[in-house]
Amino acid sequence: MRKVLAVCATASVLALVSCGSGSSSLSKVEVKPAADEQTAPEVNFKAPLLTDKEEAVTVVEGDGADIKEGDTIDIQSGLYKTIDGQLTNENFTGATTQMPVDAALKEQMPELYETLLTSQVGDWIAYAAIDGVQQPDGSVAEPAEGARAERLIVIKIAESEAATQPLTQDEVKKLKDEGKLPTVKTGKGDPAITIPKDTEAPAGLAVDVLEEGTGPATTDTSSASVHYHGVRWEDGKKFDGNFGSDAGFEMQMSGGVIKGWLEGLKGLKEGSKVLLSIPADMAYGKNPQPGQPEGPLVFYVELDKVTESK
Repeated sequence: MRKVLAVCATASVLALVSCGSGSSSLSKVEVKPAADEQTAPEVNFKAPLLTDKEEAVTVVEGDGADIKEGDTIDIQSGLYKTIDGQLTNENFTGATTQMPVDAALKEQMPELYETLLTSQVGDWIAYAAIDGVQQPDGSVAEPAEGARAERLIVIKIAESEAATQPLTQDEVKKLKDEGKLPTVKTGKGDPAITIPKDTEAPAGLAVDVLEEGTGPATTDTSSASVHYHGVRWEDGKKFDGNFGSDAGFEMQMSGGVIKGWLEGLKGLKEGSKVLLSIPADMAYGKNPQPGQPEGPLVFYVELDKVTESK
């Protein structure tokens, strides 16, 4: 599967591109940043821009902090058609979008990932994206051989935050002894999670194992079936859960869920019961998508079944 940064892929223009002449060097993309944050930059390139490989090039250098593996960057971006240079979507003047510089990005956008690891806050990057082939079942296959980039994405790195680390067992115990971690009561219906009053969420991921199971432990290649209940740290209000269902939620330890789950459930045995206090950057970030909760979260999770993938 291939991720789209701004909008869905534009309609195919490969036939039109093949009839024209143009430039294939992203280094010739010109970006002139605006004097203020309320104005979009000037972006110019010779169209059609012909390239049959995905590539990412820094076109304006910033002077901020270096970007490192595991950082979460705040980006602003614009999407341009390579056939005629038309701007089709942008958030240069709106709220930034968060992008983790992690293994998922490395797999989905390796060229952009590698460029980001040599970048710094304030850089502007031109990224040529070659879209995969839409399949009847809705999935996206690898691009057809010889396909050319239909989209040029211009990205500004606005901010960067270092990756939050899990707390040690001693740190978790200290917070728990001080009454600074949530508690939970279970019984009929949903679990009742209580957030400690006048207490900020832990700075890192807090994994509070309430009951250790005796079954197989999770690995990066495991699948797991879980029952869970999630609330916001801010007000303790439920936003998600499946304790009303007999069937567990099926997840893969290799991905597909928030980072706080992947890190928090790693190495736990089947039958374990755990409270996870997850910082925002390991959940849905500062600017979540509609319907996703904002800020630090708390999950009570029961690890019903662990299966090792073959």
